[in-house]
Amino acid sequence: MKISNLSRTISLFCKLLFATFLVSQQTFAQHLDIEVWGQGNALFAGFCRTTAAVGCDLDGLADELGVPDDTLPPIEAETDKRIFPVDFGDLAGGEFSTRNPGFQSVRNALLPNELLSYRALGKLKYWDPATSAWGDAPPNIHVRLFGGLEASAEIRSDFSRCSGQLLCFSENILGFDGSTIFSGDGIHGSQELVVDITDSNGILHTHLSFFLENQAGEAGGREGAYLIELQLISNARHFPTDPLLILFNAGIDPIELGAALSALTGKAASNEPPQQPVVPVSIPGDVDLDGDVDRIDVALILLAVQNNEMLNATNMAFDVDEDGFITRADALLAKTLCTLRLCFSPVEAPPTVLNVAATYDQTSGILNLNDIQADGSHYRAELKQQDDQTFTLTTLQPDISRYASPAQYDPASGILQIPAIFVNGKLFRAALKNAGNSLFIINSLEEIDALSN
Repeated sequence: MKISNLSRTISLFCKLLFATFLVSQQTFAQHLDIEVWGQGNALFAGFCRTTAAVGCDLDGLADELGVPDDTLPPIEAETDKRIFPVDFGDLAGGEFSTRNPGFQSVRNALLPNELLSYRALGKLKYWDPATSAWGDAPPNIHVRLFGGLEASAEIRSDFSRCSGQLLCFSENILGFDGSTIFSGDGIHGSQELVVDITDSNGILHTHLSFFLENQAGEAGGREGAYLIELQLISNARHFPTDPLLILFNAGIDPIELGAALSALTGKAASNEPPQQPVVPVSIPGDVDLDGDVDRIDVALILLAVQNNEMLNATNMAFDVDEDGFITRADALLAKTLCTLRLCFSPVEAPPTVLNVAATYDQTSGILNLNDIQADGSHYRAELKQQDDQTFTLTTLQPDISRYASPAQYDPASGILQIPAIFVNGKLFRAALKNAGNSLFIINSLEEIDALSN
């Protein structure tokens, strides 16, 4: 490691320790934490919903930021992304740092020992109070997210080997130098880092640190507002959260901050609660969205019938026969679709995005490869269609094994074998050839009836 990099790492670590010490001496500033929960194979994140919990006081946050109560919680108008506003300097770490928002889950919202990570996205945006407009951040300013754990390192979660901590690193690995840099030209440093691991009750509450810095890594930056984007991922679920935004106030007054928020929301704030995210579609009869149909699904449908539940946007999956009502007929049909033991006549589950490692969106031309195996390692990739026969590789990142039938890539031949691609309810087998310069050409494509064993 270069001396300059080592010096910067030590400086950051000391800064974090100092901020943590001072915070422990004072009460937490008002802030809005990111609450995380799981549902089946999907991970969700939203505004903190736990009444009276630290990091859930919207009124207190509005008072601290000096904005009207009905300004919060804000939603970006164009994308429906949730915006988490915080204030640099809201804690004792200095005027250019904050440990908010935090990440938390309530009891049983996540699985025991579930590993939560973040993935940095997009570019750092800057609200210029002189022009009252959002744009890319100046080239000499960035926001550093510090305190995440290197996901590539060997992580242990054995209490006896971690001195009672939830998780730690193996010997000879420094776990405090993981950081992500959000800049006006993109993401630098580690794009993905581990936030924390849940306890035996699925509970997690962790605060990382955000710093406003210049290119030399020194604290400071222009007055204004800064906006970063990230999403959360889990080692136990296929689908990450929708992207979310964090807005940092860097020294502007409440009126200007309100203007920056209004420019994103596009309208006067409302007290209406945000819409809940749409759960990814699963197989018919899978009403608890865990990727299978079993006796639990049947029991949930019968309970809904007993309670005379009316069909609405939140229980559409209960209407298995799609007649517009929740009845015993839906439960009987779910039994015939059962994919696990203790139900009648198990049948092979129809293909869905939950059990196929590759999906293709005809509208955007995006081919998502959620699991690629190459030389014993696993990756996640996105390819963009250029014409009828050609795709361009746009993203590639290391990942863990997630699917029983991943795509297979042979570096020697340059052949990418995809056993199944899910497209509008149909399955296709494909082989692509690496033509260099991130280009892949379709060698073969055929429709298939089911996944091969």
